[in-house]
Amino acid sequence: MKKLIVLLLTISILPLLLQTASSAADFRKAKVAVLDFQLQGEGFETKDMGIIVAEWFITALVKAGRFEVIERGLIQKLLEEQKLSMSGIVDETTATKIGKFLGVKTIISGSVMQLQNVIEINARIIDVETASIIAAENVKSTTSVRLQDMVVQMSEKIIKNFPLEGYIVNKTDLKVTIDLGRLAGVKDGMEFSVYKEGKIIKHPKTGAVIDVQRIETGKIVVINVRDKIAEGKILHEESPGSISYGQLVSTMIGNLQPIPSSEIPPPPDTALGKALTTSKQPLKKGNNPGEVAGMLRSSSSGDKEDGAKIVAKLYKSDSRLLDIVNDELLKGYNSNSNDKNYVEAMAWLCNALGASGQARYASTLEKVSREASNRRLQKYALKNLRHLR
Repeated sequence: MKKLIVLLLTISILPLLLQTASSAADFRKAKVAVLDFQLQGEGFETKDMGIIVAEWFITALVKAGRFEVIERGLIQKLLEEQKLSMSGIVDETTATKIGKFLGVKTIISGSVMQLQNVIEINARIIDVETASIIAAENVKSTTSVRLQDMVVQMSEKIIKNFPLEGYIVNKTDLKVTIDLGRLAGVKDGMEFSVYKEGKIIKHPKTGAVIDVQRIETGKIVVINVRDKIAEGKILHEESPGSISYGQLVSTMIGNLQPIPSSEIPPPPDTALGKALTTSKQPLKKGNNPGEVAGMLRSSSSGDKEDGAKIVAKLYKSDSRLLDIVNDELLKGYNSNSNDKNYVEAMAWLCNALGASGQARYASTLEKVSREASNRRLQKYALKNLRHLR
């Protein structure tokens, strides 16, 4: 009789355990599909380069540990059956159709452009349910840079658009433990923002609960990763003791919102797209965040410097622009260029990070202060590093 009771309990509990495990896996992994990238221009090593770039993206996303990526062969088979194109920048309506056929919520599509000695990769993240572009990223460099290295750089930008969320399960002094580990894609050095829940947000007409207010309490950096948990060090607290047990942690501040069409790069096969790619005219100076982001990413030292100055004065708390500043500084600080304008641009990127007062950028400034090939730039980095300590 005892054995029978144990057996019945096991049978009744097992489905619940399996369901719980499945739910946890679904929560932690974003299901995405990567389409072949469209080629624009001439001089590519092979006509299959768009397929190769897509495969590199898939590999980078899988290595991140928190994505369920649809196998390319399955995508191709389904699209052939539905007579849909697999390559290039698809419109939102087509992406919705593709996503529904594949059972994914997110489509990543893009292009690779090459003109003379300049190469650029553009990628768009399309939400299948809303048929809207929720993020657009690009990297641009000379052909002397390995294309695969640019894909890795782009994949890091793409991954930042997918929040990884969990909770603080323990806190002692200046250290915390979160319920996310290696199996969820957490790695040493990964930074999380910490939030506590505020007021419940309800719809004014229907009274339905829409969301819960998030109040940022600080930031942590991961210093030790295990399979299911990770230990972190507190980088910043909004007030002493504001970070506590049970609070939410997220790799991204805020929620993704559809971006205005004015901030989305035009398709490269249009006249406007080609004009923007080849134009040597400086970008329009302005205070719009989209324009500032373009200035920071520009190949022009003058534009990059002006963008950094605007961030230091007007957007010192804008995490999106500061992350771009951080990325651009890491890409360019160790260049052997002795061009005065280039060094000045890098110096102002340091100033922008220093003006933010955010300790999360201390590691970048410390790296530049030690490794920059230009001594003047080392001094700028060290000076701004002191503002973050």
